[in-house]
Amino acid sequence: MKHVIIIGAGVVGLSAARVALKAGFRVSLLEQGAVPNPQSASHDQHRLIRYQYGKAAGYTTMVRHAFAAWQRLWDDLGICLFERTGALGLSHAPTDYVADTLKTFQDLRISHERLNSVEIERLAPHLTVPEGTWGLLNKDGGVLLADRIVSALAGWVRNAGADVRANTRVVHVDMHRALVSLEDGTDLQADTVLVAAGAWLGDLLPEYARPTYRQAVCYVDVPDDIMHQWRSGPCLTDIGIGDNYALMPVRDTGLKFGSGAHRKAGSPAFGFGADPDEGYQVIAPFLPFLRQADLYRPRRMAVGYYVKDSSKAFHTHMVGRTLVITNCDGQMFKFGPLMGEKLIACVQGTLSPADLKLWAAGGWPTSE
Repeated sequence: MKHVIIIGAGVVGLSAARVALKAGFRVSLLEQGAVPNPQSASHDQHRLIRYQYGKAAGYTTMVRHAFAAWQRLWDDLGICLFERTGALGLSHAPTDYVADTLKTFQDLRISHERLNSVEIERLAPHLTVPEGTWGLLNKDGGVLLADRIVSALAGWVRNAGADVRANTRVVHVDMHRALVSLEDGTDLQADTVLVAAGAWLGDLLPEYARPTYRQAVCYVDVPDDIMHQWRSGPCLTDIGIGDNYALMPVRDTGLKFGSGAHRKAGSPAFGFGADPDEGYQVIAPFLPFLRQADLYRPRRMAVGYYVKDSSKAFHTHMVGRTLVITNCDGQMFKFGPLMGEKLIACVQGTLSPADLKLWAAGGWPTSE
């Protein structure tokens, strides 16, 4: 029985562990914190899955495959931890991200509706939309219940026989020998090592270090009548300038606002705390589009760290007997089960490292 060591128990590591176990591998899953780890980028109440990806036809196509991979996960878990809410973006200029997404949808025949400002406010009465703004709605997007997913996955891989080691820090990886050295002085040998260490990758393998960023999102309080309107409407993928998004509350989750403009350079060493007043900075880009905007208040902040470079593409590297996944940005969660399948296909030899690298970067033909 071949042995794979997986470093990192976020959504990618856990997903790869599940696939490896189903393929008959012996799996050791090593995590420097708890499993699941509340400080990992995967651990939040909910995350958005949506087709809207601008001009990136490869990633738009990948989302279609991701939905199928999630269904395979639900079948294994015996529970669906997804709410189909739809996802709406607002376009403010002829060549903005939403306009680019519309063309991609048309090229790939992704189902969608184009809404005028009146139709947007009818669908989402909590919004106020400038005349001339139009909306792009895809009804397949929605909310992944992130913390419940990683908890269920952790339980599944344990029950399936994985050797799950929490609070286990890896200090060195011999990539060519697939030899892993732990902080306690012991070594582990495997046939293959898979490294999915997220923002901590640079500490373990400095040669693969990339810029790391701190992203703080804000859970928002509003009066019950406004919250009801959010619950009845779609998630928002793009609103205003600055990559702003909002996740509606479902299944006891909160209303969450995030803004790419609020992303700052930083590393996990900066810590995971946030001043509640920081929430007003996250909410600010939404205010011109919110009816009764003065009633929105920060409730709490959630902080995560991501690796992100200018390519905005996932990177994989196969060196010797070690496979590394990095540059996941904040976009990886929606692809977690699919990425796990592709990584283990590479470990098995049914997908070449070169093809995996091309696919992960969104480079396969859109007909794939």
